[in-house]
Amino acid sequence: MKCLALFIALALQLLFSSKINAQKPNPELSYIQSEKLIFLDNESGTSNSVTFKSVFKSDGAKEPSTTWEFSGVAGKDWKIIKGSLESEEVELEFKKVGIYSFTLNTIYQYTVSGEEEPEEDERSIEKENILTVTKNLDELTQIYADKDYLKLVKKADVYLVKPEYAEDPTPNIFSAKGFYGVYLDESHEKIGLGDRQAALENAIECTSAAIELDINGIFNVSIHKIWLNELQNKLFEDEIVPNLESEDGYYIPYNGTDKEIKQENNSLSIEGCEVYRSITKYPITISLMEAAFRYDARDSKTANAIWKKAIPDLELLNNEDFENMTETDLSILKYGAMLSAVKLTEISSSNSQACQILNSLKKSFEYDRTFNAFLKTKYNNCIEE
Repeated sequence: MKCLALFIALALQLLFSSKINAQKPNPELSYIQSEKLIFLDNESGTSNSVTFKSVFKSDGAKEPSTTWEFSGVAGKDWKIIKGSLESEEVELEFKKVGIYSFTLNTIYQYTVSGEEEPEEDERSIEKENILTVTKNLDELTQIYADKDYLKLVKKADVYLVKPEYAEDPTPNIFSAKGFYGVYLDESHEKIGLGDRQAALENAIECTSAAIELDINGIFNVSIHKIWLNELQNKLFEDEIVPNLESEDGYYIPYNGTDKEIKQENNSLSIEGCEVYRSITKYPITISLMEAAFRYDARDSKTANAIWKKAIPDLELLNNEDFENMTETDLSILKYGAMLSAVKLTEISSSNSQACQILNSLKKSFEYDRTFNAFLKTKYNNCIEE
């Protein structure tokens, strides 16, 4: 009898517990943000405001109370122009250069069967660096337009040491433009650089620093994107292409019999890839090319590690990623995909990994004649026979 009573008590407890758990909602919290990048000195006269909206999928819970917290100082760095910090939707006008973060917290209630008082729980989102507020820096833009590159380097340095620009990529972008201009017009001696290459290295270093800081897409602004593409193309054409050969419209490593030339060319190509990686927002664009060079240089361990990561990552790229890539990024991605496809087929005597790469990019390069000819003639459009 004691065993039976214990069994019944346990069964009731489990039943009661399951009812409570079944009745406890599992709401989801997300948010919508109208802008990730705004310019305080924009010429269009548009408002420097951003709207943030809480999206709460209740799953049966009662409507929550909402609380927003933003980095910076209210009234000084930003002000509320619509809604409040306790409303579902709030619009802020930003007044100061900086990188901003927020915390969104919701407290909701739900009723448990058999309980008189409602239970309470919460959902929260913490987002860092979700908004960049900057300036076009018209002074530097004009100096660049005047092609006074020495002056541009010096003026950009003034902004680089200002605390408000510590996390802003813009001064580094202009510094890079200045150094690159010095490199192109061979005026390196004017700023005390030992040789022309030093000016280019400074341009690359500043570009790399700017890319690291560019969380919310300043390099997507056309005037900066066009310049970045120019620098990338210069590096690709000068540091990588001369070490390669071409075959049927795509690049291949040196195919001659001289081992010393092959080793040197691969070494230079890999070095070029490493530098390019530092000046692109999308390192995956150079990964496939680098992997092929490393395998050809008998560094199969590193090559396979790159392929192992890059091939799945290709499938994660979306339309916005491809739109934001520079023309050089896209060109290198295309040629790298073709080169890796051939190399992987040679290694495995199978088209499996090659077709995984090519199929991931088929839609993005659907109007590219070189890519489509390669896919059709060498891989039968990756159709299994």
